[in-house]
Order: sequence, then C-alpha cells, then structure tokens
Amino acid sequence: MIVVRWIFVPLSAFGVWAAALLLGLAGVNLLDSLCPPRLMVSGFCTVWWYQPAMSVLEMLCAGIAAAGVVVVPALVAPAYRIQVATVFFIAGAVFTTALARAGGLWWPFVAAAVNGSLALYACATRWRRPRA
Repeated sequence: MIVVRWIFVPLSAFGVWAAALLLGLAGVNLLDSLCPPRLMVSGFCTVWWYQPAMSVLEMLCAGIAAAGVVVVPALVAPAYRIQVATVFFIAGAVFTTALARAGGLWWPFVAAAVNGSLALYACATRWRRPRA
C-alpha cells in the first residue's frame, strides 16, 4: 500500500494542476457567456470589465494550483510530508517561472508564489516534529 501511495504523489500534483486548469476554462466560459453579443469582436469580448475579470481569474486559478500542488502531494505521501511539500514547491516554482517568462503572466506568478509559500508554511507548521 505504501508503494501505491508514493506512486500517487506525483499523480495527485498533476490532478490538482488539471483541476485548476479545468476551473479556469469553466471561468472563461462563464465570463464569455456574460459578455453582451454586440460587444464580441472576432471572438473577443470588448466590454470594460472583461480583461480585469480575466486577470483575476488567472490569479485565482494560479493561486489554487500552487497551494494544491504543495499540499495535496504532501497529504498523499505516506512519509516525509514536509520534504514532499518542499520538492513540489520548488518544482512548481520552476514551472510557474517558466510560464511567466514565456507568457508575461507576472501577476499570476505573484499569486502562485504567495499561495505556494503560504501552503508550504502551513505544511511545515502542521507536520514539524515537536522539539524535545
């Protein structure tokens, strides 16, 4: 059973990332449905609130993904939870940095960095060994 749990550690991180992606796609569909048809130009909504709402959605999904990618694998791991959380924090930071550099998504990067850091801190305080 322990081997199965270790196998599910990286799969759980991917599952969290995929769920955040699907949440973001659902959010985009919702925002698109709220756009008045006369303000859709070549498939893009031109109403004043659309771009700020998309930015908030990007930051929200990035934050959810970052926190989940740190916490969920640590919960699934049968041991070394703080170390698992740290490894996935570092991997997520590298991946998020690459995405931010490639796409100019710096505000979602900040949201991911803050939420991932808070999640790592929560894991570290939750599972640290008591001092003797």
